[in-house]
Amino acid sequence: MKNISVKLFAILLMMMSIFCAGCFQVDSDLTIDDDGKVTFKNEVMGVPVMSEPIEAFKNELERGHYVTDITPIASGNMSGYRIITKYDNMEQLAAQDLEIFNRTNKNKGIQQRKGWFFDAYNFDLLSDAPDDAEEYLNNPIAQSMMPQVKFNLVINLPYAVETTNAQHISNDGKTLAWNLTSSVIGGKDISMQAQFRIWHKGQIAVTAIAIIALLGGAIYFFKKAKHSSEDKEDAAKNLKYMQICSVLAAAIISVSTYMLIAPVTFTDADIISKLVSGN
Repeated sequence: MKNISVKLFAILLMMMSIFCAGCFQVDSDLTIDDDGKVTFKNEVMGVPVMSEPIEAFKNELERGHYVTDITPIASGNMSGYRIITKYDNMEQLAAQDLEIFNRTNKNKGIQQRKGWFFDAYNFDLLSDAPDDAEEYLNNPIAQSMMPQVKFNLVINLPYAVETTNAQHISNDGKTLAWNLTSSVIGGKDISMQAQFRIWHKGQIAVTAIAIIALLGGAIYFFKKAKHSSEDKEDAAKNLKYMQICSVLAAAIISVSTYMLIAPVTFTDADIISKLVSGN
């Protein structure tokens, strides 16, 4: 979101500090579905003098990304665009040159660990202040612009987050929000962290059916062995089948329990974000 020229942006902000309120706004909304698909919606609006940074923002997202819709929007004296990009999976998102999802020497970016019951993700994102921001932005005029400029990021998850440093959490832990204004125009780094899982309902159902079938088989062969107690050979065979079903069911239950309750530990090998040089 900070690929807009910082110098141009800062100068324009200073010019507008006397003349306008609510002059520039960026709302970024990342929605992750339970099938792993991702929708990234950006709404960028500003007063007419901000048209150049707005066009730069739109062009940056258009270039080489999976843009599916660009719609002009307006609110009061502000106008701009709603830009929607869609990705088939998290790897597609991480492969894009979207600065906020990249990995630097300050953060890990997006980490992914795939599993049978779920895919685990760790977002270690960073909105870092540009190198030359301090010269233009660390002054009383720029600081007075803070209430008039808004940069927000919202992440919508399919399931409740496990850990996060989100500034606002809602929707039973599935909606996370950060205000990035102090990073973009205040010269402060803002870390955005969240760990969550995307559950594989199909695999969970298959595992449950297998356990139920094996337990049902164990009960069936136990009853069959009991009814054929006079035929010792047949009873022994049914008891053997019962033991096999029981052992398999117990093994699946044990392994599944471990997979479900064991903590997920992420390593650098799990990073799927592009590596770029940090500040």
